[in-house]
Amino acid sequence: MKLRRYVLLFMTMILSGGTVIYAASNNSAIAVYFNNVLQDREGLLSEGEAYLSVDQLSDTSHTLVSWDESRNTVNIYKPNVNIAVLDDDQKIFGGVKGGSRNTFTVFVQVDNLQTDISDLKIEITDPNDETKTIQTQHIEDKKEKFWFRSSEFDYTFSAKGDYPIRVYLKDTASKDWFPVGELQIPAV
Repeated sequence: MKLRRYVLLFMTMILSGGTVIYAASNNSAIAVYFNNVLQDREGLLSEGEAYLSVDQLSDTSHTLVSWDESRNTVNIYKPNVNIAVLDDDQKIFGGVKGGSRNTFTVFVQVDNLQTDISDLKIEITDPNDETKTIQTQHIEDKKEKFWFRSSEFDYTFSAKGDYPIRVYLKDTASKDWFPVGELQIPAV
């Protein structure tokens, strides 16, 4: 009797495993490019439908993602974020000379914010991928629209290349940081 159970269990495992392998063979991994940059995570093509990682989509498309496991839902929020950099004469600039030291502030305008956030962060990254935080600020007022101006920030653009300034918002529910805007400062 015991031998019959083991054989039955073994046959069930083989059949279910074969079914899983057959189902997986109908799916194929696909490369995902965003603005001509190959992404870390592959997508999945199944029965003519492409499936992409929500987390990766959030990073590349500047959205906030909120998971609600109790309701099995994902909410994606895309605020409109505009960034301007002002020099110490309060004039907008978009390019600098390599090796120059500049004092600037970052002006951020946010609207269409449909979720609660707790903090805002602004960072700058050099061409060698070293990142410095310009400012982190707790956001008291929960508004759909707001403006933020950073404190003055002294920075040396030591190498030639692009220096992205990124704005992040921290989602109140998940407590995760999400990139929501970017501006490139070229150093020539």
